[in-house]
Amino acid sequence: MKENWELAYEDYKSGMKRKDIAQKYNVSINTVKSWKQRHWNKKEGAPPKRKKGAPLKNKNASGRTPKKDENQNARKHGFFAKWLPEEVNQIIGEMPEDPLDILWANIQMQMAAIVRAQNIMYVIDENDKTVEKVEQKEGNVIGERWEVQQAWDKQANFMSAQSRAMKTLESMIKQYDELLHKNWELATEEQKARINQLKAQTGKITGEGQEIEDMSEIEGEIYGTSQTEEKA
Repeated sequence: MKENWELAYEDYKSGMKRKDIAQKYNVSINTVKSWKQRHWNKKEGAPPKRKKGAPLKNKNASGRTPKKDENQNARKHGFFAKWLPEEVNQIIGEMPEDPLDILWANIQMQMAAIVRAQNIMYVIDENDKTVEKVEQKEGNVIGERWEVQQAWDKQANFMSAQSRAMKTLESMIKQYDELLHKNWELATEEQKARINQLKAQTGKITGEGQEIEDMSEIEGEIYGTSQTEEKA
C-alpha cells in the first residue's frame, strides 16, 4: 500500500498545486513541502555534480540556489528530517513560528492539564481512602504489600501539585503579556485579545470572584468547544 507522500507525488506530477494536495490529504502546506524536499526531489533526480575545482555553491536538491525563506524552512525541518518519523515531521510542519503563538499553545496545554487534574485528583470527602496492592511475592517467601492513601494525603498532594502548576501558568501568562506589549505594533488583533481571555480563564480556575460550579464550561473555553457541541 502506497504512503500518502507517494500518492501525492502522482498528483504533483499531474500538475496539481501544493495547496490543493494539502487539502486532499488533510495535511498542512508545510507537510507537502517536506514531502517534496524529502521524497519528490529524489525521484526527480539528484542535483548536477559539481565540477572538480569549481566553487561550492549553496544549492538545493533541484540544483538551484535556494531563496531565503527556503533556507529558513530547511533550518526548521531539514537538518534531521530524514531520521524522523513522518508524523513527527508533520507535527513540526504544523507548529507555529511566531513566539507569541508558541507561548499561547503552551499556556493552553498547561491550563487544560490543570482543569483535567480537577477530575483526576478530586477527593470526595474525608472518607475517600484509596487502598492499592503495590507488591506481591511468591515462592519461598509469600507476602503482599499494600499502599493506603488517606483523604488528607490525597488532598495535600493535589493542592501541592496544583499550586506548582498555577505558578508555572502565571509565569507563562506574565511572559506572554510582556512579549505582547514589547511587540505591540506587530501583534495581531487575535494575539492582543488573548490576554483578556487568559485572565478570564485563570479567574475561573482559581475561583477569583466566583464559584466554580461546572468544570466542563471552563474546559469548553480552553479547548474551544461549547457544552452544546459536546452534548450533541
